[in-house]
Amino acid sequence: MTGYEIGFLAGPVQMRSDFGLKGDSETNSGNIGFGAGLMFDINPIFWGSRRDYAYDHFKIRLDLSYNKTSLQHYGQYVADDKTSEDSNRLRNQTGESKNINLGAGLEYYPLSLRNFYYGFFDFSPYVILGAQYTYASPGTNITSSDQLFSQWDAGSVNTDSFYTAALNTGIGVRYKVSEYSDFLIEAKWQFFNSDWVDGLNHQLEYNKNNDSLIWINFGYVYYLN
Repeated sequence: MTGYEIGFLAGPVQMRSDFGLKGDSETNSGNIGFGAGLMFDINPIFWGSRRDYAYDHFKIRLDLSYNKTSLQHYGQYVADDKTSEDSNRLRNQTGESKNINLGAGLEYYPLSLRNFYYGFFDFSPYVILGAQYTYASPGTNITSSDQLFSQWDAGSVNTDSFYTAALNTGIGVRYKVSEYSDFLIEAKWQFFNSDWVDGLNHQLEYNKNNDSLIWINFGYVYYLN
C-alpha cells in the first residue's frame, strides 16, 4: 500500500465575483477561466497499522495551483435592449482574476484504500476538506470614477495584489489505470476570505458575498512507493 503520491491537475475554473449577477446563468457560464496545479498525497504510516481505519480511508493532500479568469458583466443590466449610460459602463468594464494557491487538506475515501490499491475495484470516490493560502493579483480596465456604475461608491475598485485565506472543499473519484497510477476527476469549491479577489467590491445587496470559484479538475496521479 503506497505512502506517497504526486499528481498533476488541470481544468476549467468558474469565478463567482462582483462581475455579473450572483446566480445568473449567463454570468456563471461566461466568467470561465483555467487552472492547473500539482498535488502531493501522503498516507502516513504513523496513523497506525495498515489495518487501522484511518490508514485505510484518509490521506493528507498538499497542493500548489494557479488559476486565471477573464471577467465581464452579464445579466439583465447589460442586456442588448438596455441603452442607459449605466448599462454602457458595465458593458465596457472588464476584469481579470489571477491566483496562486498553496494549500493542505484531508481526503476521505469511504471505500477501502487497501482494496483499491490491490485492484479489487477500479473506482474510488472521495471528499476533500482543506484550507488555501492565496496570492491574488486582480486586474481591471476601470481607471476612473467616470467608468463606475452610478450606485457604486468611489472605493469599489482596488487592483493591488494581496494575500488571503480560503476554505477548500470538493468531491472526486479516482480510476485505476495501472498498478502505480490513477486518473481522477473532481469538483472543488474555493471560498475566499475576501471580496477583492476580482479587484471589484461594490457592496450592493445582490453581490455582497465574498468571491469564490468552482474548479473542475482532471488529473493524473503516480505512486512514488
